[in-house]
Amino acid sequence: MANGNPLPRIVIYTTGGTIQCAKDELSGKVSPALTGVQILEQLSPMKDHFSMEIIELFNMPGSDLTLENGLELARSLSLTQERDDIDGIVVLQGTDTMDEIPFFINVTVRCRIPIVFTGSMKSSYDFYSDALGNVFGAAAVACNPRSVGRGVLVYFNETIFSADDVNKYHSCRIDAFRSPLGPLGTIVEDRVRYYRSNTQKTVYPVENVRYRVPILKCYTGIEPDLFSFLIESDIDGIVIEGYGTGNIPCYLSDPVKHAVEKGIYVIVTTRCVDGESYACYDYVGGGAQLEQFGVILSGELNAIKSRILLIAMLSAGKSDAEIRKAFSDAL
Repeated sequence: MANGNPLPRIVIYTTGGTIQCAKDELSGKVSPALTGVQILEQLSPMKDHFSMEIIELFNMPGSDLTLENGLELARSLSLTQERDDIDGIVVLQGTDTMDEIPFFINVTVRCRIPIVFTGSMKSSYDFYSDALGNVFGAAAVACNPRSVGRGVLVYFNETIFSADDVNKYHSCRIDAFRSPLGPLGTIVEDRVRYYRSNTQKTVYPVENVRYRVPILKCYTGIEPDLFSFLIESDIDGIVIEGYGTGNIPCYLSDPVKHAVEKGIYVIVTTRCVDGESYACYDYVGGGAQLEQFGVILSGELNAIKSRILLIAMLSAGKSDAEIRKAFSDAL
């Protein structure tokens, strides 16, 4: 408890999302409506447990968030991390990019004070609303001493995840979030329990996110013109969501080699929900031959997180050797 305050003190960032939506009584549809002050009013049942401060950063759906918004959030969080009068930080965000923005923060902001992202799959006006429970749990996790040093965390449905590996598995249920590695822990009533250890990895100082790194997903009969169009565009890298352990159609092999020779970073991930990409199959388009071209195989990182890590490292001015090592460490 900071500065002897009888209650744990938390800072709650509001950035929008379902948790700040209201439902139209006639249409039954939800849209952004609630301000940070109104959110604080809805959190009044928590006032006996936490001393709360709201920072309203922006109010937009998760689907509208960009890495520029993430950078603005990162800068503000870095300043809040310097305060000695708070115990934890909670960020409320739309769930559509809950597997992207928290990961970006995790690789750009050193967490001296725990940062926990949450939101809700249902609005506060739905019968199945998970809003209050998620915020309460996220606050409890953020103020727990065992959360220190774990980097950015994501909390939903009484479950604690690492930003490194959390994914949105379901479009609308309250148990939408999972990790192929399993959760870090849970909350039993108001008690925080951790099952496994984790630590925050390398953090990169990022001043801008101007680098362009599109993602291309492999599918049966993927048109090679799509890849050719991208690599002839003004891009710095491309992430290919390949098959299995990181394989692509044979006819993309030569264009990929050409892209690498042009100085474009090519990262190949797996389109599978679980598993890794690595140099296994030694045939044209197989991961082993792609690696010989200079393609980076992403290991456990999926496509969206691979893209974010590459942009963060490029923005931080990291060398080619450092970038390749960071991804090889994920294998």
